[in-house]
Amino acid sequence: MLKSKACLVMALIGLNGCSAFIPEPDPTEYMSRVKIGMTRADVEDHLGPPDGNWGPWHSQCTEYAFKKHGVDRYSVYYNNQNRVVFTEHASCNVARAREVGLR
Repeated sequence: MLKSKACLVMALIGLNGCSAFIPEPDPTEYMSRVKIGMTRADVEDHLGPPDGNWGPWHSQCTEYAFKKHGVDRYSVYYNNQNRVVFTEHASCNVARAREVGLR
């Protein structure tokens, strides 16, 4: 019994040690896949579901967080046809939405 517990502990330590070697995603490589005019569904096919939403009914802007703890944020702004009109390396914000004609 003691031997099996020791093996389990060693296995968990080993798995934990491996997680330190998993590279973080390169945000610029991922965001280069997003093009003006793409649909929201196309963006989610390339990047996965967003980490955050902003706007009426959570539809005008989506955020993707990269790096440890999501500190590196990118935003994708959509028009009322759910097409990309703008992307930037920042969180969603009202001022930018106004600049790109969404508010």
